[in-house]
Amino acid sequence: FFGLGTGLGLALIVDGVVEPTELAHLPYKKGRTYEDYIGLRGLERLGKKRWARHVFDVVAKFKAAFQADYVVLGGGNTKVLKDLPPGARLGDNTNALKGGIRLFQDTAGSQK
Repeated sequence: FFGLGTGLGLALIVDGVVEPTELAHLPYKKGRTYEDYIGLRGLERLGKKRWARHVFDVVAKFKAAFQADYVVLGGGNTKVLKDLPPGARLGDNTNALKGGIRLFQDTAGSQK
């Protein structure tokens, strides 16, 4: 899952288990991170067209690296994309909110 919003949220789902990551903070290009390119800062700095090209590039790289079946794109900036990268689909942000609440509840319950 790629959350394209103010920053860049990335999570993997492996065999039904959510694995949050900090991959957005890894170096990407010219001393900047993935988040610097496909987060809001990148959109504002690059403009819609160049930003979208980087989204396509990053999705392809991560999909190949993690051998993902598909990538779900969510977040407010997905509305900027005219087309979706190959192997990607849009997710509903309400599902991300529900999943976050469920994850918090599961984690809080396991600490008792």
